[in-house]
Amino acid sequence: MSQDNRSGRPQGRPPESGAARLSRTEAGLRGPFLCFFASAALWLVLASLLALVAAVKLHRPGFLGACEWTTYGRVAAAARDTFVYGWGFNALFALNFWLMAQLGRFEFRNGWLATLGGAAWNLALTYGIVQVLRGELGGFELLDLPREVGPVLLVAFLLSALWAVVTYARRPSGQNFVSQWYIIGATFALPLVFLLAQLMVLWFPTVGTVQALAHAWFVQNLLFLWFGASALAAAYYFLPKILGRPLGQYYLAPIGFWTFFLFAGLGAPAALLGAPLPIWIQSVGVVASVLGVVPVVVTGINFYSTLSVDGGWSRAWNSTTLRFIAVAVVSFTLFGILNAVCSTRDLSAVLAFTSFGEGQRQLLLYGASSMAIFGASYFVLPRLTGNLWPSAKLVHLHFWASFLGLLVGVVAALVGG
Repeated sequence: MSQDNRSGRPQGRPPESGAARLSRTEAGLRGPFLCFFASAALWLVLASLLALVAAVKLHRPGFLGACEWTTYGRVAAAARDTFVYGWGFNALFALNFWLMAQLGRFEFRNGWLATLGGAAWNLALTYGIVQVLRGELGGFELLDLPREVGPVLLVAFLLSALWAVVTYARRPSGQNFVSQWYIIGATFALPLVFLLAQLMVLWFPTVGTVQALAHAWFVQNLLFLWFGASALAAAYYFLPKILGRPLGQYYLAPIGFWTFFLFAGLGAPAALLGAPLPIWIQSVGVVASVLGVVPVVVTGINFYSTLSVDGGWSRAWNSTTLRFIAVAVVSFTLFGILNAVCSTRDLSAVLAFTSFGEGQRQLLLYGASSMAIFGASYFVLPRLTGNLWPSAKLVHLHFWASFLGLLVGVVAALVGG
């Protein structure tokens, strides 16, 4: 079965008669989608401001030094959490259930439950960020929100993200698309990973190096199985849809899916090479990280074979959505290759404790995930609101500012490492 390839509107233009032409599928999810995406945009602005303050304080420690809330450690942690849990999760909640509703032809009902989950998520996150700025933060990256926030986030996730499972289970047709596989896998995997990490790191801390291993496993799965899988789902949907052709070498997609979810979590010990862990655990992490190049190659064959036929790259460049998606695809490929190559013992010994790992993370979070979200928003928002984008120049400015910022940040971090 080929991926949905009905013709789309490359520039994100709405139907000719605006909101009145919304399908029943789109009309049902309009309210929840806009609530999630508006929340994501606000968190992105806040995360950008906090990251700017943290960057300035690296060079001028006295900047905003009169207030203890703005010390570097607190601001940097708050910036990281607002970007990941505020921008990333809200935007992917919206994008994922829009993709699932479209692919499953599912009429979205009882959207107030998803909106309620989003409200609970954002209120709990707001409380957590305030507590982090007050100094109530732990020593584990991406688990530094107060532990009482975790259960609320878990319940809110179930209310918001599990709508993707509902749309899949109740789809009127029996068709399956690769985008659905990645979203369903991410939706099932993340709550389990988050729950186990909360228990083993925060609520009932394990002893010795097991705690560090549990934390590394959580971060690896969060980045790969939520952000990475969601970015791949968007690429698998928009590339064939907007180009109007079947996905190239689609029969390989199941191999990419299963190997991606198999090796993503097992590669976590590779981040702890040299730590006081059993050698066999470290070796498992290295082998899994190297084998992680298999789904990267498979997705690369799918995407690049689709883009390389009949002027696909030129058409992608002339499409606002596909321009962002193409950057996301290239970023994911580079991230996967670097992750596989640099997880070996010799290179890890050189690159550990440098900025190289941060450059890899930016490739995934900013390059693959955020660029995919931006591209999808230019396609979806005009359809749901019935309004054209007010300025084509601002759209181009957004792309070039995002791309150049990504390029400078990634290159600086990788070269510095």
